[in-house]
Amino acid sequence: MKDATGGGARCPFGFGGEAGASFAASPQRATPVPEISPESDGYRHVAGAQDLACDTLPGFLSAPVPEGENGLATGRCLCGQVSFRSGQPVSMVFASHDAASRKRAGGVALTIMLRAGSTEFAGWDNLAQYQVSAREVSYFCRTCGTPVLTRHLAPDAMAGMISLSVGLLDRTEGLRLAAEISHDEKPDFYAFAGERRVITTGELEAIFAGRGR
Repeated sequence: MKDATGGGARCPFGFGGEAGASFAASPQRATPVPEISPESDGYRHVAGAQDLACDTLPGFLSAPVPEGENGLATGRCLCGQVSFRSGQPVSMVFASHDAASRKRAGGVALTIMLRAGSTEFAGWDNLAQYQVSAREVSYFCRTCGTPVLTRHLAPDAMAGMISLSVGLLDRTEGLRLAAEISHDEKPDFYAFAGERRVITTGELEAIFAGRGR
């Protein structure tokens, strides 16, 4: 699997990327993604948000995705109710150490980053969602509780991107740890070895500020 962020775009964190494999995403369904009915008045169902472009939403499939279909990156949650395939070949894994990411993942959050528009999901209606902040929304399988993905809404450099949990991938050959994010928030009881980029929370904010946010 090769690095790519789709459409020849570069990684929001400043890593180089090659153009992804060609991918004809399934047309968006006319039926909107089912809305969760939370008690919080501050909740916003992002799939219906008027300010989101169509290409920030993934494609939706009616049938489960077979493992390794057509050589594409595929994956599924623990119970298999939610599955996906990506048209982007990937190799970069990001480890996020900030408190919100650790709570969401139940530990260090290991993810791959993709453009939502190049990814298709089956079983999307089996996902529950939680708006973590104005910047991101997290999705979990309703049946088994597996953290599936986080959709990024802001800053501008991240809009339209999704972070998929590495643990869902059917195959992990060729993956490498490219960066540790918010390394200054990492607890002391674990550490990664090997060569990778280390980015603090302050440095991350500076990167986004330099990209116009």
